[in-house]
Amino acid sequence: IGGGTLGDVAGFVASTLLRGLDFYLIPTTLLSQVDSSVGGKNGINTIDGKNLVGTFYQPKEVLIDISFLNSLPKKEIKSGYAEIIKHALIKDYTFFCWMEKNFNKLLNLEKSILEKAIYKSIIIKLFYVSKDEKECLVNNNSRAMLNFGHTIGHAVESHYNYNKFNHGEAISIGMVTEAKISNYLGLLSSND
Repeated sequence: IGGGTLGDVAGFVASTLLRGLDFYLIPTTLLSQVDSSVGGKNGINTIDGKNLVGTFYQPKEVLIDISFLNSLPKKEIKSGYAEIIKHALIKDYTFFCWMEKNFNKLLNLEKSILEKAIYKSIIIKLFYVSKDEKECLVNNNSRAMLNFGHTIGHAVESHYNYNKFNHGEAISIGMVTEAKISNYLGLLSSND
C-alpha cells in the first residue's frame, strides 16, 4: 500500500524472495495508479542512476481506490496527470483532447472524470505491456513507447538528486524537450 517507490521495492523483493512470491499492489498516488502499478517493471535506483537494478514481475492483483488521492497535495496529482498525458500523446489523440478539455475537473478530483482518465490511461499502458512485456520489440508496439519523456526526465531527476522535481514534473520537462528535438530534426511538425 503506497506510491510507486514502495510498489517498485515490493515488486522487486517479491520477485527475488524464494524465486517469486505473490504480491498485491494498492497504489495510493495518481502516478502509481496509472503507471508504476501496471506492467510489472520493478526497479530500484542506485547511486549510478535510476532503475538500474530491477525485474519484470507482475503483481497478482492491483486494487485502485481513488479515495486515497484526496489526501495528496495538488503537486502529486499533477505528477500523475503528466503520465496520463504521456499515455494520451503516444496512443490516443481523442483522449488527449478530452484530457485537455477536462484537466481542471481531473485536478479537482471529480470522480467520473478521474475514473475515466485512470481507466483510459491503464488501457493504453496495457496495450504496450501485453505486446512487449519485457521491452524487447523495436517497432511501434514496443513498450519503449511508454518511455516518452523519460530519457531527459530521468536525467533531470538524477541531476537534481531526485529532490527538485517530482517524477511527473521531470517527465513533463522531458516530453516538451524531446518533442522540440523531434521538431528540430524534422520528425515532428510544428503544429504537432
